Amino acid sequence: MNESQVFCVFIIMEVQEIMIASVGVLVSVIAFYLKRESLKIQRLGSKIRRMEVDLAKNGARDSERWEQTQRLLEDRRKDVVRIFEKLDK
Repeated sequence: MNESQVFCVFIIMEVQEIMIASVGVLVSVIAFYLKRESLKIQRLGSKIRRMEVDLAKNGARDSERWEQTQRLLEDRRKDVVRIFEKLDK
């Protein structure tokens, strides 16, 4: 082997090492951004869960209020019927 062939092999190996290092850096950068996005998704998921719980609580409160309102309306209807019965006598 002459000196130019050895130099060529040295350059080729150096390029391969650079490519391997570049791929490693690329994988590291992608992993960093994927982890960051995963954390964002986890935070959004917890916010959504809290909102769902709050909505369920509000729904339960609204349901209770409607039941109470309907009972009061029924009581008022009964009162009106009694008043008209007394007026008819």
